[in-house]
Amino acid sequence: MKALFLVILLTAFSHLCFSQQTYAPAAPLPAKNLGIYGRGLYPGNDTTYRLLKHSGFNTLLLSSFYIHANGDLYSGDSHQPIIHNGKWVGDSSYVRRVTDLKRKSSISRIEILLEGRWYGQPPNTFDFIRDWYDPSKTVPGIVTGIGEQSTLYNICKVLKEVLGADAFCIDDESVYDSPSIIAMGKIAAKLNMHMTLCPYKGYAYWGSILKASDVNVVDALYLQCYDGGAENEIKDWVGALKPKQPIYPVFMVRGSFSTCDTYKGSKSVTEIKTQLKGFKNDYPGMSGAAIWQMEDLKSFVKMGCTVKQPTSGSAKSVAGFLSQLKKTLKSEL
Repeated sequence: MKALFLVILLTAFSHLCFSQQTYAPAAPLPAKNLGIYGRGLYPGNDTTYRLLKHSGFNTLLLSSFYIHANGDLYSGDSHQPIIHNGKWVGDSSYVRRVTDLKRKSSISRIEILLEGRWYGQPPNTFDFIRDWYDPSKTVPGIVTGIGEQSTLYNICKVLKEVLGADAFCIDDESVYDSPSIIAMGKIAAKLNMHMTLCPYKGYAYWGSILKASDVNVVDALYLQCYDGGAENEIKDWVGALKPKQPIYPVFMVRGSFSTCDTYKGSKSVTEIKTQLKGFKNDYPGMSGAAIWQMEDLKSFVKMGCTVKQPTSGSAKSVAGFLSQLKKTLKSEL
C-alpha cells in the first residue's frame, strides 16, 4: 500500500514539474559589450546579416517594433504586423536570419527594441502597456495584466520562442509610466529574459524603474548620446542613478538622416573616439558602447560620404565601416 502511494505521489509530482513551461535562460551581457541597433533588418537580406555575424559586435538590438491597439506587434520597417491574434505572422526569412545570427558569429545576444510614439504621434506601445498591465482594467479585445494569458506576456513569449530574443529594450520617450514598465520587467523574469532601458532624459523616471527592478533582469542601460540626448554626459547619469547595471553610451554615425554632415548629434568615427575617451575618463567602469544604427552605416556608404565630405569618415564599404567602429570602441573601453 505504501509502495502504491509512493508511485502515485511521484507520478503526480512528475506531471506537475513537466506540465509547466520552462524557458531557456537569456544570454548575459558580455564583459565588454559592443552593441549595434538594426533598423532596416526586417526582413533584411542575407548579405547584411552575414556582415553583422562577422562584425565583432556582441549585441544586436533589432529595431523598431510597435504595439498597436488590437494587441498586434508591428515592424517599423514594413509597417505590417509580425504578431497577430497572439501568433507569429511575420516573414519566415526574417526568422531564419535572426535565429541563425548566433551561429559561428560574434553576436551572442539579441534584443528587441520596443519603441513608442514621439511628440504628436498617435498612441502606441507604451500608452498600451500603461493601459493593459493592470488586470483590474477591462480593455475590449485585450487580456489585461501580466499573467501567462495576458496580451503583453504573450507578445514577449512569442518574441522569445520564435526569434530566440534574449531581452527587450525599452525606448519610452513620451509616456513615462514607471509602474507599467516595472511590470514588464516581471514578464521578462517569468520568461527568463532580460530587459534593458534606453533613456535620453528623465533621471527620476528611469531611476524609479531601476530601484524597483531585479538587477539580474534589468541588466543594462543604453544612454542616447544623439538627437534629444546629444548633450548627455555619462557622468551625470552615473551620478544621478548610481546604477548597479552598466551604462552604455549610444552614438549615431554620419549618414543618419540621409546626410554626410553632422546632424542631430551624428558623428564620424574620429568624433566618436574623442567623445568615448572623455566618457571613459569620467566613468572608468564603462564596459561597453553601442551604435545607432546599421541602416545609417549603409546610407553613409551608399551616399559616398567619404568622397563628398572627407571629414565625415573614410569608410568605403559597410564591412569597413563596421570594422572601424569596432576598433574604435574597443580601443577606448
